[in-house]
Amino acid sequence: MKVQELIAKKGTTVHAIQVTTTVGEAARVLLEKEVGSLLVCEGDKVSGIFTKNDLLRRYLASPSDFASKPLQNRPTRPLFSTTLDADLSDVFNVMVERGIRHVPVLDGGKAVGMVTPIDILLYLKEAVQHDNQQLIRYIQGSY
Repeated sequence: MKVQELIAKKGTTVHAIQVTTTVGEAARVLLEKEVGSLLVCEGDKVSGIFTKNDLLRRYLASPSDFASKPLQNRPTRPLFSTTLDADLSDVFNVMVERGIRHVPVLDGGKAVGMVTPIDILLYLKEAVQHDNQQLIRYIQGSY
């Protein structure tokens, strides 16, 4: 199974902010969009990712003024991303090995989706349920 199949089902919505955005503004966008991560861009180029975990780290490092600091040089780097033609199992394995929860899907350098372990598990669950239904119909002779 390819990442493209999952993105076709899940959708291509990706939330992004500019590297000049403050940590406080990034936190507001995370809450407003109800997402766990935001791509950080320099112009049109994806340069990193900012997650809820990054937000907590910034706060714990400097609780009095963390909100006013710009993200510049603060997003998680290096950014692990994938492509539409990548195998879901390969992407999932890297996510598990590296403890990554959000993987941007890039096509020609542009973000076309975001993949999480939950997305992959739900997609595979539906595929297995579909296969099971097909097998039951085959066994019962109604295929």
